[in-house]
Amino acid sequence: MSERSAASDLDTERVAAAFGSLADDSRIAILVALWTEGPLPFSELQTVAGFDDSGHFNYHLDQLLGQFVEKESEVYRLRAAGTKAIDIVFDERFAGSASTVDRELDADCPACGEGLRAHYEDGLVEIACSDCPVLVHLGYFPPRGRATRDMEAFLDAYARRLWRDFTLAQEGVCPHCSGRIDTRVEVDPDWHLSLPAVSRCRDCEVTIGTAIGLRLLADPAVVGFLYDHGIRVDDRPFWELAFCIDDDDAWIEREDPLRVVVPIERDGETLRVTVDEHARVVRTNVVTDRR
Repeated sequence: MSERSAASDLDTERVAAAFGSLADDSRIAILVALWTEGPLPFSELQTVAGFDDSGHFNYHLDQLLGQFVEKESEVYRLRAAGTKAIDIVFDERFAGSASTVDRELDADCPACGEGLRAHYEDGLVEIACSDCPVLVHLGYFPPRGRATRDMEAFLDAYARRLWRDFTLAQEGVCPHCSGRIDTRVEVDPDWHLSLPAVSRCRDCEVTIGTAIGLRLLADPAVVGFLYDHGIRVDDRPFWELAFCIDDDDAWIEREDPLRVVVPIERDGETLRVTVDEHARVVRTNVVTDRR
């Protein structure tokens, strides 16, 4: 029996009602008060949220109870959904004020060899070729994270966040909804990669596709090999590591069961990483170039 996803079971009326209960600045003020000062009893929450009339305050608080706010022992606190709502509030607070980024990166396009550029606008980060249509990466970064950083710090923070997201996906945890995500190596897909690792969430249906190499940055053998050659994986954005954006050197060692070899070359040595159909490492070995 096939499993139904959370998206296919979505109760749109319930979702609309939940969002509707937030559509008032007085209720947003209550959520922000609980985020910054809570948990709080009724009278203190009324004061912090800026209400003069207790009846008016009680009405708006009732609209939030259950879904976004909970009451325990006469004290009010945010529920998990209330915390998520605050995330949206603070993103919107910085909307339009986070400056655009358009910058050349120290990396080459895996298709044509021209330089890659990073472009950030309205919360979306695009890493793409400056000369051909190849899109290496498209992702989201909260405007508040950009507004509080200069350009260099922003790109560094984004690279670190992506490392976390790709590692989570490889371990079966969706970085978007924390649901169940499955990864498989696809052969001959219709894009610039030949053997991408593609993760699909069974709950929110998000899809994440990358070079296999990008899923190896938490593997001990890969981390150790790069460290021995002067590279700390947590100090370098993934787009500066060719094997993380290009798989031209990877090859299929066996088709059934699928085994793919990803070579990582540094200073005359090559670490050959063999992965299975789920992009999980099954073997590593170092080969020295003796020419």
